[in-house]
Amino acid sequence: MNHIRIRPLLLLLFLPLIIASGSLAGVKSPAAFLGYDPGDRFTRHHEILAYFEHVAENSPMVTLDRYGETYQHRPLFAAFVSSEENIRARDTIRINNRRMTGLDPGEISGPSAAIVWLSYGLHGNESSSPEAAMLTLYELVSGEQTAAGNSPDEVAEWLENTLVVIDPVLNPDGRERYVSWFEQTVGRRPDPRMEVREHDEPWPGGRSNHYYFDLNRDWAWQTQVESRQRIAFYNMWMPQVHADFHEMFTNDYFFPPSAEPYHAAITPWQREFQYKIGENHAAYFDERNERYFTREIFDLFYPGYGDTWPTFNGAIGMTYEQMGHGRAGTAMIRDNGDTLTLADRLMNHHIVGLSTVEVAAEHSSRLRDEFREYFRRSESDPEGAYTHFVIGGHNHPDRLQALLDFLDRQEIRYHQAEEGRRMSGKNYLTGEEQSRRTDGRDVVIPLAQPKSALTRILFEPDPELADSNTYDVTAWALPYAYGLDAWSVDGRVRITGDPVRTTTRYEPLTGPDTLPVDEIYAYTIPWGDVRDASFLSDLLQSGIRVRITGKPFTMDGRTFGPGSMVITTGENSHMEAGRLRNLIDLSAAGHDRRVTLLSTGRSDSGPDLGSPRLHLLEKPRVAIPAGEQVNPYNLGEIWHYFDYRLDYPLAMFHPDKLTSFPLDAYDVMILPNGRYLDSNGFDWDNVMNWVSDGGRLIAFPEAVRALAEREEFDIAIRDFENDDPTDQQTRFADRRRVTLSRQISGAVFQVALDDSHPLAYGLGTTYAALKRGAEVPELLSAGWNVGTYYGDDPVLAGWAGDDARKLQEGAMAIGTMQHGGGQLVLFADNPLFRGFWRNGELLFSNALFQVSIVR
Repeated sequence: MNHIRIRPLLLLLFLPLIIASGSLAGVKSPAAFLGYDPGDRFTRHHEILAYFEHVAENSPMVTLDRYGETYQHRPLFAAFVSSEENIRARDTIRINNRRMTGLDPGEISGPSAAIVWLSYGLHGNESSSPEAAMLTLYELVSGEQTAAGNSPDEVAEWLENTLVVIDPVLNPDGRERYVSWFEQTVGRRPDPRMEVREHDEPWPGGRSNHYYFDLNRDWAWQTQVESRQRIAFYNMWMPQVHADFHEMFTNDYFFPPSAEPYHAAITPWQREFQYKIGENHAAYFDERNERYFTREIFDLFYPGYGDTWPTFNGAIGMTYEQMGHGRAGTAMIRDNGDTLTLADRLMNHHIVGLSTVEVAAEHSSRLRDEFREYFRRSESDPEGAYTHFVIGGHNHPDRLQALLDFLDRQEIRYHQAEEGRRMSGKNYLTGEEQSRRTDGRDVVIPLAQPKSALTRILFEPDPELADSNTYDVTAWALPYAYGLDAWSVDGRVRITGDPVRTTTRYEPLTGPDTLPVDEIYAYTIPWGDVRDASFLSDLLQSGIRVRITGKPFTMDGRTFGPGSMVITTGENSHMEAGRLRNLIDLSAAGHDRRVTLLSTGRSDSGPDLGSPRLHLLEKPRVAIPAGEQVNPYNLGEIWHYFDYRLDYPLAMFHPDKLTSFPLDAYDVMILPNGRYLDSNGFDWDNVMNWVSDGGRLIAFPEAVRALAEREEFDIAIRDFENDDPTDQQTRFADRRRVTLSRQISGAVFQVALDDSHPLAYGLGTTYAALKRGAEVPELLSAGWNVGTYYGDDPVLAGWAGDDARKLQEGAMAIGTMQHGGGQLVLFADNPLFRGFWRNGELLFSNALFQVSIVR
């Protein structure tokens, strides 16, 4: 590769000339199309779309695909850029690429090219990369020398060997939130002084999507509509290279190789190519005298990132980080006194994008060969400590179905187990080696399959961590998240036939049994999954009166456990019996619920249906503060749960308006994580009086710590005796690692549950909690300790510092307290973490609905 040396100053002087015109007839540069030079101001999402449409309409080297839309209905789209021949053969390239993975059958024939996927704007307030995407698109097709000094012939050769996918704005809603605020704030000219308001982005910021989810933690879980549509589109193509463009607060520019720890599933070739990419980027940055760093901060372990998830799907996954972020605006004064402009930032991203295509093109043949070999080994000789993962067929059908739906989206294959075969494996929830005979309903996920690495990543009970100094959570195995009884097996498990799909193996729950309306005494529905909570939400909003049983009962040979719902015809006499039946039928069909019809209120055992053990459930009216003091991510998790799990109303109010908010009109208040101790605007006295009068307060971990500071509650927080774990013998260079002994970045802890309490209904006697942070409440002396961390090393999976894990032993994980006529529900951990801890959703549903029966 021959790099042409261009002085940075000259580059900036000639940039308008470089981008002002193109040799392709009809294809305009971004400057000519938009009417301003790149970096002069921010480009709105619809303008970026219009520019990409313009280029696609006027260049035979570009096609544009729309693959979805955001929660706010903005289109998601990507451009495919290559030689004219490759664009004509695009479908063949896609088919061949899928066949190389083994995901699709058939022989590879016809044109092939390395697929290079460039993703921009995943964090909406990291605003330079979508601007860079337009310039990169143009310079790949303009037929002119690039800003990096590459000749038209060089670029044409790149595109003969690659199919480049440019997704310019992965998070349009977040970007528009940021850009709209900035445009309303900035004056005629940008002010680079960091103390002025255009560098002080207000809550909740533009980083996240509409529901305040960080989409760069959601690649693996796909809880958000943008992620789910993007991954479906990505899986159609399965690129060899994926680059994710971001911004950071400081530190100039980061590009690969990444920092340790690397997950053990990452292959030597994937490591090697990170170095190849980094060397090429460094050459360009050296020529331009740009500062950069590698091998620090950004590791490759947690699977939810835009570098790791593609890596675990066979690609070379990379993160690029430019200094800037939401504080940068269009011009900012750096710590060295220089001014960093939006034009500077986008140019760095642009150069790196071109360099990525260049390296991929030079190594196109080897990329494809290594890619094919990666998937061949995945099926014939996969690496990992386990050969199979077995999910017990006796698990709750909704949780099992939810897992299989997730595996289908990931294209992970699974099978039925042969009935009655002996197997031995490590049980996820106990950590013990167990021997059992397989059930024909068991689901077996073999490691040997095309998506072997991803299967290993998502199912390994305790992933190997080479370095505890990592960036994010360190355990996430799906059986923990879904609350499933499962085993990891190092050995043979007999399976039947070809892989199955959920639609061919698991049928949805049936609707109501047949019984004439005038003979129906009651309708009963068991409780055991968040989908039951969704059904209950629908019933309550339809005006149906529902009771909850606090004790199990048996009717017609079927046992209904605590938390089961009972709807009696007599108690719903405010509506005609036929209408009641129709409403329940429609709701049951919509939620795939099995409703049992009863002709009598007399039970075979346990309480009768008129017993005081069956408690009338009031429709809760729920409020939540949403403003500056509140953690937007946790708020978004709760908001999304209400909108998309329950479809239930949630009143969000500004915390500083609490004094004027009609709190008496609500039964439940949720306090997400937030800075309540630092806030002068949060009216704690008003809240406490409301609780005393009968309200229910559901507190997330940081709110629990705020409650512990109030004298009226006997809540104590375990913490370390001193703030600094270092001593006189600690080396300065080791201070970070010494403090790690007191940290929990994210590990799975075992919690013992009192399953007789409504807060634990449907969960059993053990719960796997995803824990972050070491502070934890002591056992309640006045209240119910519904969940406690195991007393002897409660860590099931992941890394926790030695001092931090000892601090958790025997502490309260989940609890309730009475306060006057009301109650508090206390969570030491976030049960809705990032929207993927499905079993936590049932726990939270209990706090919302079931706990109301406690008097």
